[in-house]
Formats: sequence, C-alpha cells, structure tokens
Amino acid sequence: MVIYLVLRYFIRQKYNISTHQRLFVNTTQKWIEIILLVLSCILFVLFWIMEDWVFVYLIMAVLVVLLCLRAFVSYKYEREERQYMITLVDLGAYCIFFCILLVGYI
Repeated sequence: MVIYLVLRYFIRQKYNISTHQRLFVNTTQKWIEIILLVLSCILFVLFWIMEDWVFVYLIMAVLVVLLCLRAFVSYKYEREERQYMITLVDLGAYCIFFCILLVGYI
C-alpha cells in the first residue's frame, strides 16, 4: 500500500498531473460505468446470499474491466491530461491486491 501511494505521488509530481479528475468523458462511458457498478452490487448480494466464491471472482473481474475502461477512455479522449497513468497505477495495485486476496483464500 505504501509503495502504491508513493508511486502515485511520484507520477503526479513528475508529469504534473492535477488531482482534479472529471468523472465521465461522455454519456456512453457514464452509462457503461453505472451498469458495471450495478452488476458488481448484484454480484455482491448474490455472494452474500449463496456464499459461493465464484461471485467474488466475478466482482473482481467487473472491477478490473471498469478500471480498464476508465484508463482507455481517459487515454483516448484526454491524453494531454495524463490522468490515464494514475488509472493504470490504480489498476496494477488493485490487480496485485486481488491476487494476494485470492492466494490467501485458496
């Protein structure tokens, strides 16, 4: 976690990336993210009810797809702001965290 925070800070300072970030570039991204978040909430409720670990893996996959979508849209439409670099660092940290979580429960 400390390495993740230091890396984020270093990238923000080196490339002069502002901390202010727009949530959505366009309405298509907004609706896709809303659908993915609703899907992850539904999967969480299903996990809570059925207690099957397949739902946890699906939740992780949906969240990774969500971060990939954010990085892609940020790279494609707002490349000069370089916010996609921070999103990719977030994606890497979340993937490492999910892998550690999976190894701990297997």
